[in-house]
Amino acid sequence: MTESDPPVRALSLLDEEPVRIGGGGLEWVPVRRRLGIRGFGTNAFRAARAGDPVIEEHVESPGQEELYVVVQGRAHFTVDGEDIDVAAGSAVFVQRPEARRSATAAEDDTVVLAVGGWPDRAYHPLPWEPIYLAQDAIRDGEWARAAEILEREAGEHRDSGFVRYRLACCHAQAGARDRAFDELRRAIDIDPLMRERAANDPQLASIRDQDGWSAAIG
Repeated sequence: MTESDPPVRALSLLDEEPVRIGGGGLEWVPVRRRLGIRGFGTNAFRAARAGDPVIEEHVESPGQEELYVVVQGRAHFTVDGEDIDVAAGSAVFVQRPEARRSATAAEDDTVVLAVGGWPDRAYHPLPWEPIYLAQDAIRDGEWARAAEILEREAGEHRDSGFVRYRLACCHAQAGARDRAFDELRRAIDIDPLMRERAANDPQLASIRDQDGWSAAIG
């Protein structure tokens, strides 16, 4: 925090301009980024219609504990096979990071606030945030704009294997084949697991005839 930072910031979880993610029915409000929060992770998720996802199915592989607060509407959570109906004003705490969790809106206009962090170390942001910020452009097929968003928003995650891989896909789809291949090679150097993912990814089809593809992908 610097002296130029405002002493307090506010935003509306209900009305703040969201980012569409998933298939487009799920809206993300990047609360942490927009308020400049550094001490913990927090985001809001909105579903306009009952039956739409409001928390995507996932495990917290980085090891975070998570608290979910239903701010408006009602949500149906499933955590490791256990079903929980949660009304507005109630919270669900998932302590075990490996527990698979998801939630579906049980009423129209459901809003869930998620708060997460590590119990044994300081918080730091994760690379999924800049990837989510590019989702609107990716969904609209605006691949060059998606790459520009990733470049601008990646920050400390610019050298993450995840971000470089997604940049490779965006550049490949935009026709920037050399840039795409360079990003892909760097992504694999950082995270060798990206090699298997790249082998059959249709978004990388346009660069499979690049010199060095076989050596890079194996």
